[in-house]
Amino acid sequence: TALVFPSVWYEGMPLTIIEAFACGVPVIASRLGAMESMISDGYNGLHFEAGNEQDLKAHLEQWKSFDEAQQAVYKINARSTYEEYYTPEKNFQQLLSIYKNVIAENGVRQHG
Repeated sequence: TALVFPSVWYEGMPLTIIEAFACGVPVIASRLGAMESMISDGYNGLHFEAGNEQDLKAHLEQWKSFDEAQQAVYKINARSTYEEYYTPEKNFQQLLSIYKNVIAENGVRQHG
């Protein structure tokens, strides 16, 4: 019903999380690195303290305590997160924006 992502590393951009969101699967993940910014606690998943077994267990119990309707909201939010930030089209636009900003800054430096 959810992806558990218990990394103790500062992941850059975990594709596994993006794939879970694409499938409408909420993520229960360590609160560090990209996981902290990709997952909105209480919206599209839950955070727990990295390396803290008791905190992970508590959040798994919390997830299991949610009824189907509550879990369904998280699933809808997970898919919405994917559609808002991680589709190929969104990533293309973000990359294009980065290139345009770099070119604009480089042009200012050359003429300014």
